[in-house]
Amino acid sequence: MFDPTVFDNLKVVIEGYIYDLDLEGKINVIGRSDIVDLASMVRKYLITIEDARKSKRSIIIEMEIPHRELSGELLETNEKPGCYVTVTFCENNGTHEYDELLLKKLKRSWGKQHFVKLFLTKEITDLSVKYHHKYMVEFQTLFGEDSIDDLINILDHSISLLGLNSKR
Repeated sequence: MFDPTVFDNLKVVIEGYIYDLDLEGKINVIGRSDIVDLASMVRKYLITIEDARKSKRSIIIEMEIPHRELSGELLETNEKPGCYVTVTFCENNGTHEYDELLLKKLKRSWGKQHFVKLFLTKEITDLSVKYHHKYMVEFQTLFGEDSIDDLINILDHSISLLGLNSKR
């Protein structure tokens, strides 16, 4: 038996919370990845969800523990190891116009302490032109086992924003 790391413990909490919401029919889990990058010694967990009403928007919740945090925890040289969290709202759109209301809401909610970024991508094929919008919030604090309530609040707030409609 091994002693789980902070990454393992937070992953179980996030995954359990999200799958409970999925079972209740509030959201749909549409993707999941659990990655161990041996080149950079990083553990990463991603779970992608969408509104149960199948809106055009989805959310990727990403949790990562860099090698210095992981090794510090395993070697017991780091008293309070933690993980970084990024929340990305993804939207496929027929136009280059992005949702200003969502961007303002993200900046108002988290922009003072954390990085809020907008990525616009244009995909051109022989048959069509598509636009992909990503609204990313990179949290600049480490989340540890004492931050579980904060993490759940971030998940709840992100899920509530998933159904946010623009006034365009």
